[in-house]
Amino acid sequence: MWNCRVWRSLLPGLACGLGVALALIACLPGSGPPLNPYQDDAAPPPAIRFDNDAGLLHDVDLGDPFAITGLQPSHGPWTGGTRTSIAGRGFSSSLEVQIGAALLTSSEVFASSPTRVAVVTPQGNPGPADVRVRNTTSGEERTLLGGFFYDAFDVSPSGGATTGGTRIALHGSGTLWTANSTVSVGGQPCAALAFTDATDLACTTPPGSPGSQDVTVANADGTVDQARDAFLYSDSPDGYRGGLYGGALAGHLTVLAFDALAGAPLAGGKAIAGSGPSAVLGTFDTSGAAHLSGFLVGKVTVTVAAKCHLPMTFVDVPVDTVTAYLVPEFDPSCSGDPPSSGNYYAMQGGEIDGELVWSGGIEFERAPWKGVPMPIGSERQVAYVWTTTSNPLDPFRLPPAANATTPASDGLLGYAYALKTQPGGQNVYALAGLEDRSVNPVRFEPYVMGVARGVLVQPGTKVTGVDIPMTTLFDQSVSLTAKPPSPTRRGPDRLVSTLAINVGSGQFALLPQGSSTALLPVPKTSAFVGMPSLDGTLAGAFYDLTGAAVSGPTGEQPQSVVTRIETSDANSPITMGGFFPIPSLVQPSNGRWNGTHVALQASGPIDLVVVNVLSGNGLVSWQIVSPGSNRSFDLPDLTQVPGVATLVHGPITTTFSVARLDEFDYGQLRYGQLKTSAWSAYAQDTTAGSY
Repeated sequence: MWNCRVWRSLLPGLACGLGVALALIACLPGSGPPLNPYQDDAAPPPAIRFDNDAGLLHDVDLGDPFAITGLQPSHGPWTGGTRTSIAGRGFSSSLEVQIGAALLTSSEVFASSPTRVAVVTPQGNPGPADVRVRNTTSGEERTLLGGFFYDAFDVSPSGGATTGGTRIALHGSGTLWTANSTVSVGGQPCAALAFTDATDLACTTPPGSPGSQDVTVANADGTVDQARDAFLYSDSPDGYRGGLYGGALAGHLTVLAFDALAGAPLAGGKAIAGSGPSAVLGTFDTSGAAHLSGFLVGKVTVTVAAKCHLPMTFVDVPVDTVTAYLVPEFDPSCSGDPPSSGNYYAMQGGEIDGELVWSGGIEFERAPWKGVPMPIGSERQVAYVWTTTSNPLDPFRLPPAANATTPASDGLLGYAYALKTQPGGQNVYALAGLEDRSVNPVRFEPYVMGVARGVLVQPGTKVTGVDIPMTTLFDQSVSLTAKPPSPTRRGPDRLVSTLAINVGSGQFALLPQGSSTALLPVPKTSAFVGMPSLDGTLAGAFYDLTGAAVSGPTGEQPQSVVTRIETSDANSPITMGGFFPIPSLVQPSNGRWNGTHVALQASGPIDLVVVNVLSGNGLVSWQIVSPGSNRSFDLPDLTQVPGVATLVHGPITTTFSVARLDEFDYGQLRYGQLKTSAWSAYAQDTTAGSY
């Protein structure tokens, strides 16, 4: 006698015939007792024919065997670049995808299963766009009308700190914005709105809670433009907040000051415009704002200081708004001041899960690790996954052995991985190769690489199904000839050449064999052998080359660095020049410094000067930022300003840098541009003195 348990146990291995369907009816709740053909008083059941039940199955709607059922996410900016997944049925690896009028390239389409295709959207016109999928082998195709919606504007950057203060740019297509338009993020007004033209606005984000928020532009005529989930609040400071912006300085100056960690307004702190007796002094109110007026025309030096916070100065400010985020002074006497309240959230990371997928073999089944040699001795085949970095000079770090994906890892179509990461838009890359942990240092040689771009990670959440096609072989060689500056008595004495992969948007994949060192002064040609080809998921990427003339085996100062040299041609040698000579500091010098004047000597096309004076064994520092055109400037005497932190008398250490930046405008300086990772060339040194 058959019962429900028997039918359920056999179902996965049975064909979907009508006989099985009828037998299962008896197992459904409310369908009455199961039929027993051996019961004497029961009429014999009618005969069931299994040889021609196709017509009977016609009454059961199994759905279109080749179909598109939806996209997730189903919207994104008109500029393209959104990573989205097309859900459906009957997909194969031979697919052609069109969104709107744009036919996607093969590198932008990855079918990881018969029901899912990952794509990167092209640029499109604002509004709904049809999504067409075609099987190039069978000729089948389906179109989902209005399957993807293009937002009317793009927001850059697309994420920032929960404390607010991120300067965002809105770039529209066909928008009719005016100087009377307003912007809100998550329903809260965006501050310091700057109108450029009908398609370009900029503003500073308000505080917000972790997660994605809509960005809305309300126009004077009553119309509204909206980009859904366009800005992601995360719980760590970002490089886009704080700095200079606004109109030309014409008598009125607004200075905003906040705690760099908690985002709390620095009420009671001081804003100082100018230096000496003619300086204009303002006090920050409870919102962290100070409004200064007077003879403030053209350019003025602005210093921001507060109790238990490290002061900061912007020299020759040409605009009417300054936003400063001051770092707290880590002194026991400052414990609890400022209060730990404010818009601060505990760190909420995210996770990305997926599989590393090799092609070959039977479609949509696990394929072997093509391109990775068989191990010898103590070697093993492994793969590791990282997120890209904004600094191509970050050191390459191999994860712990426990994080490895191996040919024995679980997976349906590939080999499973899991990666902890920070919230925001992430690019994920994987390297597969041979590892030997029996030697010191550990040896890892990659042979195959894959990239997945634009993975949006919400705080405290897990993003699943981010499969990485392992498409690219390490079979290229790139050569670099650098012309570093002449060494000084103190250095530099060696050249460190580095190669990373720019996968787009200033994000870099680091490589274990991407660095070489040679002693100076002889110009050195570096050959990077065994580099990945720029094909497959690396289509459109670049080799990013850096030359760093440094001092000592640990890369100390003085140093001169040139970065952002990019090429996609592995066959043409690269010559790298443009190194800055090492600058020298006049004040503060080896003697005693009075704290009111800085001067340095430097040559070259300099965009930015950054000086950091450290005192009290690093307990209190003062950061001073100046345009490259001014290398000698006065500062206010902070000892004469009550209620603010000042340098500690005694020994000081001064680090000074000159830098060149691509497309730089000092009047739109952002905090992120004060980091070496944003500089295309720089030179820096350190000197000791006293205060």
